[in-house]
Amino acid sequence: MRHRILPRALRLDSMQAWRGVLLAGILGLVVLVAWAVILHREARRQARRQAGRSAVVVAQSVARENERLLDAARQLLLALSQRPEVVGAGNRAACPALLAGIRGAVTGYLDLVAVKPDGEVFCSARGTKKLPVGLEAADIRATAESGNPVRGRFGIDRVAGRPTLALATPAIDDAGTVRAVVAASLDLGQLERVMVESPLPAGSALMLIDAGGVILSHHAQPERWRGEILDDAQRELMTTPTDGIADASWLDDVPSLVLFEPLLRDADRVRDATIAVALPRQAVYKDADRLFGLELAGLGLLTLAVLVCGALVMDQLVARPAQGLLRVIRSLNSGDVRARMRKADERHTLVGRLARSVNALGRRLEELRTERTARLLATAPAMESAADAPAGEEGHRAAAHAEGAAVYSVPPADATEPGEPGDEHGWGLRESPFENAPNPRFLWLSPTHSDALVRLTYALRQRRGCAVLTGEPGCGKTLLTRAVVQRLDPERYEIGLLTNPHGGRIDLLRQVLYELGVDSGESSRTELLHTLHELVVANAQRGRETLIIVDDAQQVEDPAWFEELSSLLNIQTNERTLITLLLAGTPELTGVIQKVQHLDRRVSVRCGLSPLNAEQTAQYIRYRLTVAGAESSMFGRDATLLIHQASRGIPRAINDLCDSAMLLARLDKLPTIDAGVVRRVLSGTPTAEAATEAPPGR
Repeated sequence: MRHRILPRALRLDSMQAWRGVLLAGILGLVVLVAWAVILHREARRQARRQAGRSAVVVAQSVARENERLLDAARQLLLALSQRPEVVGAGNRAACPALLAGIRGAVTGYLDLVAVKPDGEVFCSARGTKKLPVGLEAADIRATAESGNPVRGRFGIDRVAGRPTLALATPAIDDAGTVRAVVAASLDLGQLERVMVESPLPAGSALMLIDAGGVILSHHAQPERWRGEILDDAQRELMTTPTDGIADASWLDDVPSLVLFEPLLRDADRVRDATIAVALPRQAVYKDADRLFGLELAGLGLLTLAVLVCGALVMDQLVARPAQGLLRVIRSLNSGDVRARMRKADERHTLVGRLARSVNALGRRLEELRTERTARLLATAPAMESAADAPAGEEGHRAAAHAEGAAVYSVPPADATEPGEPGDEHGWGLRESPFENAPNPRFLWLSPTHSDALVRLTYALRQRRGCAVLTGEPGCGKTLLTRAVVQRLDPERYEIGLLTNPHGGRIDLLRQVLYELGVDSGESSRTELLHTLHELVVANAQRGRETLIIVDDAQQVEDPAWFEELSSLLNIQTNERTLITLLLAGTPELTGVIQKVQHLDRRVSVRCGLSPLNAEQTAQYIRYRLTVAGAESSMFGRDATLLIHQASRGIPRAINDLCDSAMLLARLDKLPTIDAGVVRRVLSGTPTAEAATEAPPGR
């Protein structure tokens, strides 16, 4: 009956404390493992999305390279169709030597043939009398009758063992008569070099597949898979429209993520050949799975440490003080009013507060016992020796029971509820997709941007003197220069970036020195040149190249500024020039440079950026949304067409329109963005409600 007056928490023994710690540890481990699983799934999602973006970049690069090869082949065939060795009957004896020489000098062609209008081959670079793979006599006759070039079918050249595509162009004499047809067998195996330079995971494969499911080319196992036919499930997957990358059991039944893209941009022949990029699932998810394993191991060690620490804490702060508290209460119940808890146990915890209360109870009981003893001594001195102890004992026991029956309560702790962070960008995006900041991650490569990126990178790496990049304002010149710089090895290059060029010769030299890390107050041109020369030579001795990039160079009004810039190219050794220049600006920059003849003669690469067409504008918008984390584009086709018309294909204007359209759609809680939202952006109407309330005629 004595134990009923004690709080239930004080009747826990050490084993119960350990069980509580173990249960808490198990619950904590379950929560942490669940969180690790969620993080693992998100990591795999991010890895899949990144692999998909990389595969799209590779496939688009292959398609662009194929278009370039086709354009070059058309130009070559057009030139051959004008040669007298092909058109003139009297000169046809020299035709084989001509075609063989061209095939040996120009890479990328398996065969060049000249055919009579009836389909008879009279001249071939390889000395064969057969038409190229993919062309038939009917194709030759159709070309001769219509006078139009023709593109054949995809196939495999069995002689060379290479994938090929045949093209034919009529050879027309001065009288307008088709005298022959010139055909070329294009080597498509050279498209595989794009895969060699790609950052795809190990074990990835690049394939060209024709409409019948025949594998024309395979990197990196061409000998094994060339000429093989996909099974029915794989062909069905290839022809089924998908939004992005698809899961499949691919060649050799390897679980893979496969992306399909058309090789040709011609809408009529988009199904003729397909680019397939296969990424092994194990390679794609390798880092995510490895991190998951490390997380589980770390969680296991953390849980073990928490269990050990929790057990020690429970033992020191709860179990031992609670057992001491029980002993003190039992002692008080038995009449020992001098029993006390230690001062160390009076902490700011539940047990500590109970310990303080029990000590106060003991002191009160001791005071009551002292008072009762004093009263007994005052009223019955003669009975002190016989009755004082029993009576006092009973009084103290009653007081102890009365005090022990008191109830002690602990006020509840304050509770707060954490808030949830808001969606800063909306649409489930990680970041804003249409910022006009020059972030190289958002660089979408149109044909002109891709060409400029490759040529400028080559010019800077090979120290080609001076390179010039021009384009309309907002076409992405600054972003492209940042992307070029990102491709350069930071350990090899010292880069001075002039973003606000102005003044004359002295101002130029000071700006260049400042951007290269030297803040000079010198006003003498000779001293400034001497300082710059020493700095550039010191860089060269340390194995570092000096690169000067001038953005918005057309802003400079003083021609002497460009003359001084040109003189910097004279800082050189016997072997090479020590400074490389990159000038970027609007088309007016071309005329300014031409006036400085010495600088104009040193320009080795000239690149121009052009606005995007309607299709490229749609691809540009989709790409930036994908980089920002969007699963799909929220812009409808009518919206992208209107954005292209309003922006004239200028990327900066496209960004402004798309950003404003996303804001309006988010305010109106619209799931997608159509032409109506874009029209409201262009008209300045902020919301749909305002548009409906506006008076007619506005």
